[in-house]
Amino acid sequence: MDDSTTRRFCVIGAGYAGNGLARALKQAGVPYDQFEATGEIGGNWAHGVYDSTHLISSKRSTQYVEYPMPAHYPTFPSRAQMLAYLNDYVDHFRLREHIEFDTEVTAVRPLDRNGTAGWRVTLSTGEQRDYAGVVVANGHYWERNIPAYPGTFTGKQLHSKDYAHPADLGDDGRVLIVGGGNSASDLAVEAAATFGSADMSMRSGYWFIPKTIFGIPSSEWDRVWLPMPVQRLGFRLLLRLSYGRYERYGLPKPNHPLFTKDVTVNSSLMYALLHGKVRPRKEIARLDGTTVHFVDGTSGRYDTIVWATGFRTRFPFLDESMFVWENSQPLLIEHTLVPRYANLYIWGLVAPRSGAGKIISTGSDFLAEAVAAQRLFPIPLSDLLGRRFRARSSILAGSAEILGRIRSARRALRGHVRRARLLGGGLAAWDARAARPLPATTSTQGRHSTAGKIEESPA
Repeated sequence: MDDSTTRRFCVIGAGYAGNGLARALKQAGVPYDQFEATGEIGGNWAHGVYDSTHLISSKRSTQYVEYPMPAHYPTFPSRAQMLAYLNDYVDHFRLREHIEFDTEVTAVRPLDRNGTAGWRVTLSTGEQRDYAGVVVANGHYWERNIPAYPGTFTGKQLHSKDYAHPADLGDDGRVLIVGGGNSASDLAVEAAATFGSADMSMRSGYWFIPKTIFGIPSSEWDRVWLPMPVQRLGFRLLLRLSYGRYERYGLPKPNHPLFTKDVTVNSSLMYALLHGKVRPRKEIARLDGTTVHFVDGTSGRYDTIVWATGFRTRFPFLDESMFVWENSQPLLIEHTLVPRYANLYIWGLVAPRSGAGKIISTGSDFLAEAVAAQRLFPIPLSDLLGRRFRARSSILAGSAEILGRIRSARRALRGHVRRARLLGGGLAAWDARAARPLPATTSTQGRHSTAGKIEESPA
């Protein structure tokens, strides 16, 4: 690597998370190139959500700390408003000049065993560039997960990511939405409004949360860290006061503790269920032409099936066997650092229970520090910080919890940096001797299963 690339970083993706990180790198004086596979800013907000989408988290919890949303925006901005905001952010911080649009990254490989010497990036143009490091912000709402069932359906089928407006449902009115997440709920309500009714098939019970509780956006209840048992008890009480028992809506009781899987934030679905506009169905047993049979022995005829069944986490430009996979998610230190590798950062692979604005802003500033600090150590920062912070695969967490862990990681990093500067090469040698390998795991590397799919959840 020549002098011009010894500090330059590669940022993959120009979406909500990627642009927040680009801002932090620019302000920290870290040179970088940013690649976007499409011709637009915004990632999933530009090409992955339907026209009628609104935020499920409030503007207060979704906006970047350093650039608040316009005062005239409503509590839950629309897709168009979110896109305008993301573009304004890019222009305000003059990030657009660093973005190479319509340029896909096709391969990322380390220049040595663990990336300490840098990474080689191959572009869709065939060009190869060497970088000090790579930040992967390619999003996790693009690899569609469509479950397989016995038989064949002969009607129209589409994934929720391919839905933009009601015309995509076809001209006939019998629609089955498969899934119970945020997109499934929105599309079931929208299909019912379009055709008068719609069915919604769920494999198991979900936790449904209203968008506001006592007039306060649900995303803003997650401000102060509390032990998980206390959080669950408090939220279950609020839900009982808001919705009562799910069974009165015809919904199955959740088969998992609250907050162990992604929750569904929706206020319109319960209204549609009580008015008979949306009819809950059990899991699909088999398909037969235009007839769908369910596991409870019932069946229905449909013209269209919408698979609102989430996504799989993928990094197709990386050798995915480099990760340790658990429930189809990679083990990462603080949702970002890859164990055993230096100068490689996964950014944005987290599903907070509230808006991600403060997490992106605070985390980006921390990551900009980590990028510079890595040059002081001969071992990956993931292994250095991994002595204190356990690698995890779950992408679910509370906003207050994540922010607290970012603060702890930042303090730990600064402590290591101070010692490194005081002791020079002595500390580096000590760290190299003390480095511990990642604990053994029974997880299968490089494989994916539907058990770890991500439910679609617009901010």
